[in-house]
Amino acid sequence: MTSASEPPASGMIGFPHIARMAARGNRLATLVSAFAFAFSAVSFYETVLKQPNLRVYVTDTLAYTRDPWGGYEVVAVPLTIANSGARDGAVITLELDVKNVDSGKAETFTSAYTADAQYFGGSDDVAKRIKRPKLPFAPLSIPGRGAFAGVILFYSGEGSAKLVEPNSKLELTLRVLTRAADGWLEAMFLTKPARIELQAQVANFLPGALLVGDMARMRLLAPPRS
Repeated sequence: MTSASEPPASGMIGFPHIARMAARGNRLATLVSAFAFAFSAVSFYETVLKQPNLRVYVTDTLAYTRDPWGGYEVVAVPLTIANSGARDGAVITLELDVKNVDSGKAETFTSAYTADAQYFGGSDDVAKRIKRPKLPFAPLSIPGRGAFAGVILFYSGEGSAKLVEPNSKLELTLRVLTRAADGWLEAMFLTKPARIELQAQVANFLPGALLVGDMARMRLLAPPRS
Protein backbone atom coordinates (compact mmCIF):
# COMPACT_ATOMS: atom_id res chain seq x y z
CA MET A 1 0.00 0.00 0.00
CA THR A 2 1.41 3.35 -0.98
CA SER A 3 1.58 6.06 1.65
CA ALA A 4 0.18 9.58 1.03
CA SER A 5 3.68 11.08 0.93
CA GLU A 6 4.92 8.81 -1.83
CA PRO A 7 4.75 9.97 -5.52
CA PRO A 8 2.34 8.11 -7.80
CA ALA A 9 3.64 4.96 -9.36
CA SER A 10 5.22 5.11 -12.82
CA GLY A 11 2.61 5.23 -15.62
CA MET A 12 -0.08 6.86 -13.47
CA ILE A 13 -1.28 10.41 -14.39
CA GLY A 14 -2.20 12.80 -11.64
CA PHE A 15 -5.46 14.75 -11.53
CA PRO A 16 -3.82 18.20 -12.01
CA HIS A 17 -2.19 17.02 -15.23
CA ILE A 18 -5.52 15.68 -16.52
CA ALA A 19 -7.21 18.98 -15.67
CA ARG A 20 -4.57 20.95 -17.59
CA MET A 21 -4.96 18.70 -20.64
CA ALA A 22 -8.74 19.10 -20.52
CA ALA A 23 -8.43 22.89 -20.26
CA ARG A 24 -6.13 22.99 -23.29
CA GLY A 25 -8.57 20.80 -25.22
CA ASN A 26 -11.45 23.10 -24.31
CA ARG A 27 -9.52 26.18 -25.44
CA LEU A 28 -8.64 24.49 -28.73
CA ALA A 29 -12.26 23.49 -29.30
CA THR A 30 -13.36 27.06 -28.54
CA LEU A 31 -10.84 28.50 -31.01
CA VAL A 32 -11.92 26.06 -33.72
CA SER A 33 -15.59 26.91 -33.11
CA ALA A 34 -14.87 30.64 -33.20
CA PHE A 35 -12.92 30.29 -36.45
CA ALA A 36 -15.72 28.22 -38.01
CA PHE A 37 -18.31 30.80 -36.90
CA ALA A 38 -16.26 33.69 -38.31
CA PHE A 39 -15.74 31.85 -41.61
CA SER A 40 -19.48 31.12 -41.83
CA ALA A 41 -20.33 34.76 -41.11
CA VAL A 42 -17.96 36.03 -43.80
CA SER A 43 -19.22 33.45 -46.27
CA PHE A 44 -22.84 34.38 -45.53
CA TYR A 45 -22.07 38.07 -46.04
CA GLU A 46 -20.22 37.48 -49.32
CA THR A 47 -22.86 35.15 -50.77
CA VAL A 48 -26.09 36.65 -49.40
CA LEU A 49 -25.79 40.06 -47.74
CA LYS A 50 -23.12 41.94 -49.71
CA GLN A 51 -24.66 44.97 -51.44
CA PRO A 52 -24.31 45.36 -55.22
CA ASN A 53 -20.92 46.67 -56.26
CA LEU A 54 -21.02 47.78 -59.90
CA ARG A 55 -17.93 48.41 -61.99
CA VAL A 56 -17.96 49.64 -65.59
CA TYR A 57 -15.51 48.59 -68.30
CA VAL A 58 -15.31 50.39 -71.65
CA THR A 59 -13.61 49.13 -74.79
CA ASP A 60 -10.89 51.16 -76.52
CA THR A 61 -12.97 51.95 -79.63
CA LEU A 62 -16.27 53.84 -79.68
CA ALA A 63 -18.31 54.94 -82.70
CA TYR A 64 -20.02 58.16 -83.75
CA THR A 65 -22.92 58.67 -86.14
CA ARG A 66 -25.96 60.89 -86.71
CA ASP A 67 -29.58 59.80 -86.60
CA PRO A 68 -31.47 61.27 -89.58
CA TRP A 69 -34.76 60.93 -87.70
CA GLY A 70 -34.34 64.20 -85.84
CA GLY A 71 -30.71 64.97 -86.58
CA TYR A 72 -29.44 63.64 -83.26
CA GLU A 73 -25.76 62.98 -82.65
CA VAL A 74 -25.13 59.42 -81.51
CA VAL A 75 -22.19 57.90 -79.63
CA ALA A 76 -22.15 54.09 -79.53
CA VAL A 77 -20.34 52.76 -76.45
CA PRO A 78 -19.67 49.01 -76.07
CA LEU A 79 -19.35 48.35 -72.36
CA THR A 80 -19.60 45.77 -69.60
CA ILE A 81 -21.10 46.39 -66.17
CA ALA A 82 -19.96 43.77 -63.64
CA ASN A 83 -21.50 43.25 -60.21
CA SER A 84 -19.15 41.82 -57.57
CA GLY A 85 -21.81 42.02 -54.88
CA ALA A 86 -24.16 39.24 -53.79
CA ARG A 87 -27.36 41.20 -54.32
CA ASP A 88 -28.79 42.36 -57.63
CA GLY A 89 -27.91 45.87 -58.80
CA ALA A 90 -30.07 48.20 -60.89
CA VAL A 91 -28.85 50.77 -63.43
CA ILE A 92 -31.58 53.35 -64.01
CA THR A 93 -29.83 55.27 -66.78
CA LEU A 94 -26.40 56.33 -68.04
CA GLU A 95 -25.13 59.76 -69.00
CA LEU A 96 -22.20 60.72 -71.19
CA ASP A 97 -20.74 64.21 -70.86
CA VAL A 98 -19.06 65.12 -74.16
CA LYS A 99 -16.75 68.08 -74.64
CA ASN A 100 -15.12 69.08 -77.92
CA VAL A 101 -11.60 70.14 -76.94
CA ASP A 102 -11.11 72.11 -80.16
CA SER A 103 -14.29 74.21 -80.02
CA GLY A 104 -14.96 74.11 -76.28
CA LYS A 105 -18.58 73.03 -76.82
CA ALA A 106 -20.03 70.55 -74.35
CA GLU A 107 -23.26 68.60 -73.93
CA THR A 108 -24.68 65.69 -71.97
CA PHE A 109 -25.78 62.67 -74.01
CA THR A 110 -28.24 60.17 -72.48
CA SER A 111 -28.64 56.42 -72.90
CA ALA A 112 -31.54 56.31 -75.36
CA TYR A 113 -31.18 52.89 -77.02
CA THR A 114 -29.31 49.61 -77.00
CA ALA A 115 -28.05 48.03 -80.22
CA ASP A 116 -26.73 44.74 -81.58
CA ALA A 117 -24.94 43.59 -84.74
CA GLN A 118 -27.96 44.35 -86.96
CA TYR A 119 -27.71 48.01 -86.09
CA PHE A 120 -24.12 48.22 -87.29
CA GLY A 121 -24.87 46.21 -90.43
CA GLY A 122 -28.01 48.16 -91.36
CA SER A 123 -28.72 51.60 -92.80
CA ASP A 124 -31.28 54.38 -92.58
CA ASP A 125 -33.37 55.46 -95.55
CA VAL A 126 -35.66 58.38 -94.75
CA ALA A 127 -37.28 58.34 -98.21
CA LYS A 128 -38.28 54.67 -97.85
CA ARG A 129 -39.04 54.94 -94.11
CA ILE A 130 -36.39 52.33 -93.29
CA LYS A 131 -34.80 52.54 -89.85
CA ARG A 132 -31.90 50.62 -88.41
CA PRO A 133 -33.08 48.23 -85.65
CA LYS A 134 -32.47 49.32 -82.07
CA LEU A 135 -34.24 48.94 -78.74
CA PRO A 136 -35.27 51.71 -76.34
CA PHE A 137 -33.01 51.68 -73.30
CA ALA A 138 -34.61 50.06 -70.26
CA PRO A 139 -33.19 50.00 -66.71
CA LEU A 140 -30.67 47.20 -66.35
CA SER A 141 -30.84 44.56 -63.65
CA ILE A 142 -27.34 43.22 -62.94
CA PRO A 143 -27.58 39.94 -60.99
CA GLY A 144 -25.31 39.29 -58.04
CA ARG A 145 -21.92 37.99 -59.23
CA GLY A 146 -23.17 38.65 -62.76
CA ALA A 147 -22.63 41.15 -65.56
CA PHE A 148 -24.25 42.99 -68.45
CA ALA A 149 -22.42 43.36 -71.76
CA GLY A 150 -23.82 45.32 -74.69
CA VAL A 151 -23.75 48.49 -76.79
CA ILE A 152 -25.42 51.63 -75.46
CA LEU A 153 -26.44 54.36 -77.91
CA PHE A 154 -26.07 57.78 -76.31
CA TYR A 155 -28.15 60.53 -77.96
CA SER A 156 -27.72 64.29 -77.87
CA GLY A 157 -30.60 66.61 -77.09
CA GLU A 158 -33.15 67.40 -79.78
CA GLY A 159 -32.22 70.37 -81.94
CA SER A 160 -28.70 70.61 -80.48
CA ALA A 161 -25.92 72.22 -82.49
CA LYS A 162 -23.44 69.73 -83.87
CA LEU A 163 -20.74 69.04 -81.30
CA VAL A 164 -18.57 66.36 -82.92
CA GLU A 165 -16.61 67.31 -86.03
CA PRO A 166 -14.24 65.31 -88.28
CA ASN A 167 -10.76 64.81 -86.79
CA SER A 168 -11.78 66.46 -83.53
CA LYS A 169 -10.61 65.52 -80.04
CA LEU A 170 -13.15 64.81 -77.32
CA GLU A 171 -13.21 64.53 -73.55
CA LEU A 172 -15.93 62.20 -72.26
CA THR A 173 -17.21 61.37 -68.79
CA LEU A 174 -19.44 58.33 -68.36
CA ARG A 175 -21.74 58.30 -65.32
CA VAL A 176 -23.93 55.41 -64.16
CA LEU A 177 -27.08 56.35 -62.25
CA THR A 178 -28.36 53.64 -59.89
CA ARG A 179 -31.40 53.35 -57.65
CA ALA A 180 -31.54 55.20 -54.35
CA ALA A 181 -30.81 53.30 -51.13
CA ASP A 182 -33.74 51.99 -49.08
CA GLY A 183 -33.03 53.64 -45.74
CA TRP A 184 -29.93 54.89 -43.96
CA LEU A 185 -28.59 51.42 -43.14
CA GLU A 186 -28.44 50.35 -46.77
CA ALA A 187 -26.98 53.72 -47.71
CA MET A 188 -24.01 53.03 -45.41
CA PHE A 189 -23.05 49.91 -47.39
CA LEU A 190 -24.27 50.77 -50.89
CA THR A 191 -21.39 51.59 -53.24
CA LYS A 192 -22.02 53.96 -56.13
CA PRO A 193 -20.27 53.16 -59.44
CA ALA A 194 -17.30 55.37 -60.17
CA ARG A 195 -17.49 57.66 -63.18
CA ILE A 196 -15.26 56.87 -66.15
CA GLU A 197 -13.20 59.62 -67.80
CA LEU A 198 -12.13 59.14 -71.42
CA GLN A 199 -10.27 61.00 -74.14
CA ALA A 200 -11.01 60.13 -77.78
CA GLN A 201 -9.85 61.09 -81.24
CA VAL A 202 -12.57 61.17 -83.89
CA ALA A 203 -11.66 59.87 -87.35
CA ASN A 204 -12.37 61.81 -90.53
CA PHE A 205 -15.91 61.41 -91.89
CA LEU A 206 -18.42 62.82 -94.34
CA PRO A 207 -21.48 64.16 -92.45
CA GLY A 208 -23.82 63.11 -95.27
CA ALA A 209 -22.55 59.53 -95.13
CA LEU A 210 -23.40 59.29 -91.42
CA LEU A 211 -27.05 60.04 -92.15
CA VAL A 212 -27.45 56.83 -94.18
CA GLY A 213 -25.63 54.45 -91.85
CA ASP A 214 -21.88 55.08 -91.89
CA MET A 215 -20.09 55.37 -88.56
CA ALA A 216 -16.91 57.23 -87.62
CA ARG A 217 -14.43 55.56 -85.32
CA MET A 218 -13.61 57.21 -82.00
CA ARG A 219 -10.29 55.88 -80.73
CA LEU A 220 -9.45 56.27 -77.07
CA LEU A 221 -6.18 58.11 -76.47
CA ALA A 222 -5.55 56.81 -72.94
CA PRO A 223 -6.83 54.04 -70.69
CA PRO A 224 -10.10 54.90 -68.92
CA ARG A 225 -9.75 56.73 -65.58
CA SER A 226 -12.23 56.23 -62.76
